[in-house]
Amino acid sequence: MEGEFALFGDKIVKRLEDQSVKLMEETLSEIRATASEHIKGVPDEELRVCLYMFVLKVLDFVRGVAGMSPTAAPSDFKQVFLESGRLVMEAIDAQNSYTSAHSEKVARHSGMIAGRLGLTDQEIVDIEYAAHVHNIGMINTSQRLITSPRKLTDKELSAARNHCVVGAEILRPIEFLSNIVPMVRYHHTRFDGGGFPGGLKGDDLPLGARIISISDAYQAMISERPHRPAYSLDDALKEIDKEAGKQFDPKLVPIAHELKPIA
Repeated sequence: MEGEFALFGDKIVKRLEDQSVKLMEETLSEIRATASEHIKGVPDEELRVCLYMFVLKVLDFVRGVAGMSPTAAPSDFKQVFLESGRLVMEAIDAQNSYTSAHSEKVARHSGMIAGRLGLTDQEIVDIEYAAHVHNIGMINTSQRLITSPRKLTDKELSAARNHCVVGAEILRPIEFLSNIVPMVRYHHTRFDGGGFPGGLKGDDLPLGARIISISDAYQAMISERPHRPAYSLDDALKEIDKEAGKQFDPKLVPIAHELKPIA
């Protein structure tokens, strides 16, 4: 009986995997046609992320009941999720002119630094993707707070900083993204252990998080913000130099001098 059920479960999983992308798009269309006005205001990319996570949970449940070992997500379904994650970040960045294309630029800077360190192609891809979605926790109210022209209250500042943890928790259920979760979680933790959420310091911090940290700061400084004009390239690099061994990994600081502004 167990063998028959396992075989049946295997067929269900195979069919779900084969039809996963089609099923998700059909479900998305149905939601758009029948949902309330509140749901209709949610971008397709955000709904795709939610649907993807739901289907993965269903597959894991069926595998578990049938006594099957977990398997990797279908490659085409993976691609849909990865692309949706990038599009979510584009939508978040585009909420105002100050952060437009920020994540894309941070990803390109991070990929350059990772390449200069001689990392493998897969490691570079992982770091670039982590950089693409490093601010996905801003899907809540953090983006509005961070781009506010006024000084934030302590409560608002805490909520804005919390986007690192929120982002990590959003990504945590996705098994094939498990290696980028720590990069997202710790990209605002300083090399000396300060910052948010803290808990690690020095080389105990994920290398990807250290790379994203310096790329993120560089891009933020050379970009205009509501409360200040953009830094000149020289001034931005001077600030990075001053924070070597404190905010930033001192091994990465010389490489930051090779970064070029991205139009």
